[in-house]
Amino acid sequence: MYERILHPTDGSTGSAHVALQALNLAKQYDATVHTLHVVDADVKSLLSESGGRIDELKSRGKTGIEMVERMAESHDVNLVTDIREGEPAETIIEYADEIDASVIVAGTHGRTGVRRRVLGSVAERLVRHAHCPVMTVRLPSTDVTVENADHAEDLLARALASADEEANLTAVERQNNVWVGTGERDGHDYILYLDPVTQRTTVLEQ
Repeated sequence: MYERILHPTDGSTGSAHVALQALNLAKQYDATVHTLHVVDADVKSLLSESGGRIDELKSRGKTGIEMVERMAESHDVNLVTDIREGEPAETIIEYADEIDASVIVAGTHGRTGVRRRVLGSVAERLVRHAHCPVMTVRLPSTDVTVENADHAEDLLARALASADEEANLTAVERQNNVWVGTGERDGHDYILYLDPVTQRTTVLEQ
């Protein structure tokens, strides 16, 4: 049903949740995710006129894309990334046509304030004008995608059991900005780390 999923990102807080929706969809249909960041030409022009730092725009896009790359690796999903410059909605639609996207998965409030009220959000324009289906995901106030111990335990248990179905996860706790678990597999003790944003797991023998 879906072969190429377009995931535009502007690096807004909460965008990890949008990426997760795109990756889960890709996992379900064995699809490729195309993550696109558009450097807004209007914002770039305003920064140039005011002496602002244009490189911060591209840096933000690169940071957002790097996060999605880590998430895609964790979920074993094929990912293609690109950074382009232009009017966001128009550029996203052009890119969708270029890759023949099956669906666009986009956040709903990347822009706020007067600019959003005057022009309408990027997601709203995509819904109106894109030539493929558009799935919108409301951006939450945080990028954390693992919000409780039960979810963390499930992800860590699956990571530990990937090589042995009889592996046993013995404990899970939240430490600072990471979930930490301990477990046993093949007669050896392991410690596991889970990134609460990307859901990337690391399994280390003790």
